[in-house]
Amino acid sequence: MKRPSRAKSVADIINKPESLLKGLLKQANSLKSINKSVRELLPDELKDHCEVSEFNQTSLIITAESAVWGTRLRYISSELLANLRQAGHYSLANIQIKVKPSQFR
Repeated sequence: MKRPSRAKSVADIINKPESLLKGLLKQANSLKSINKSVRELLPDELKDHCEVSEFNQTSLIITAESAVWGTRLRYISSELLANLRQAGHYSLANIQIKVKPSQFR
């Protein structure tokens, strides 16, 4: 009877250059970083109603809780983009605002 192979450590899996888990971890850290930057730059009344949902090097998608918050966010999106570029996200070219779908009651 063949013995089962030894379990691999998480560090071994993450440190492989072609590791899918490593790529996901990098993407999660990037999203966390840009979300932190966005929250620092948003006015206080918007901070709890918006969050970054997607980010690549040139495009940022922010999801708002409702149409009201989405509209307010759209008014300041060009200023937010300029401030994010000044904060070090130089390759960011645009911000898209999306609204979470309403839940049926």
